[in-house]
Amino acid sequence: MNGRSQPAGRPSPAVRFIPSDIPVLTSTPARADDAVRAAGRALARLGRSHLGGHLVLMTGRDGLSDDRTAREVAVARAVEHALRRPGEHRPLTGT
Repeated sequence: MNGRSQPAGRPSPAVRFIPSDIPVLTSTPARADDAVRAAGRALARLGRSHLGGHLVLMTGRDGLSDDRTAREVAVARAVEHALRRPGEHRPLTGT
């Protein structure tokens, strides 16, 4: 085991998060319920549960990853990245 949630040679899920002041979470493709819930948890953990946004889950030639944990980690990272201030290189922490 190499400590990764994806088998070697398999790319991590690509996710983009576009934050919004409207407290609604949506996704493309639609019905990505696991990813939307993961985004809500990430926003809450960062103390930003009053925000919403849109998740874009990009599919490769193999489609979306079947690895739920990998998708949730990718979503959390996308949310953190989207909320990071310009020039700041550390993850946000809820205060």
